[in-house]
Amino acid sequence: MKKISVVAAASIALVAALSGCSASNAPTVTATPTASATATAAAQTHAEACAIVMKTMRELASKQGEAASAMSDPSKAQAILDEMSASFASMDSGVNNAEVKVKTSAAAAAFSDYADYIKKIQADPTTVSTDVLTTKLKALSSASTAVGTECAGA
Repeated sequence: MKKISVVAAASIALVAALSGCSASNAPTVTATPTASATATAAAQTHAEACAIVMKTMRELASKQGEAASAMSDPSKAQAILDEMSASFASMDSGVNNAEVKVKTSAAAAAFSDYADYIKKIQADPTTVSTDVLTTKLKALSSASTAVGTECAGA
């Protein structure tokens, strides 16, 4: 039972942390960067990098409801967490624009750190520290907000 409550609390906190990712003032970007545009850092424009970011953020925002509904199913919650972690990593690897890359790398690292901690406490719920969890969530929220802010005007 404790394992489920830890996952539930972490899922609720994650949804709250990522709520800034889908900021309503973010533009809808429909252009998809071409393979040649993302081939080198010099070739990718800020707008092309932000198209990748905003697409990923919209996908992550659409998983928020799914994450909330998985609170009583630790296996499902872990699968969603793994999907979201892969999305952050994919976003970061697709961005080559130096300005945007700084923000996506920070967000991907913060999410990976958060996901690793959740896996640790799922394996051993006695290791949970609300202070550590709060710190990791704040870092994730801050990094996700920074990415959204960087691309809000793109």
